[in-house]
Amino acid sequence: MSYYFASDEPRPAPFNADELKMEHGKALSDFLERVAQTLSEKHPADSFEGRAARTLREAVGGHLDALHVTFDDEEPETVEARKQAWNRLVWLAWPWEGTPGYDARQWRLVLHTDADDAVEGARRLLASREAAAQKRRAELEAP
Repeated sequence: MSYYFASDEPRPAPFNADELKMEHGKALSDFLERVAQTLSEKHPADSFEGRAARTLREAVGGHLDALHVTFDDEEPETVEARKQAWNRLVWLAWPWEGTPGYDARQWRLVLHTDADDAVEGARRLLASREAAAQKRRAELEAP
């Protein structure tokens, strides 16, 4: 069996945690299940690879469960937990980046909880860059 997996039409990648849907986690979980299935089909259950497949399934299940409970409400703490749970799932999948079926546009780290958080992050970044530029100018102008 090949590990090539046909993908559906390209979907926009979520930028903020409040844009994530459980379907995003399900799609990533399905991909990792196919990876585990490929390992299981090619190697005995008690082999190193067979054990790795079981470990992958258990880890994905735990992370997917953690993500699932973050869709109960939209409280700031819950959305932050969603971001963290999603990012853990993405980290788990990254070793397969570049393989057929891996959707790098879709399965990326989410940096912000919502649009306000993204704007505030951009403001902090700009302020930090401006401070660094001012410091550098002062160093260059110093006698």
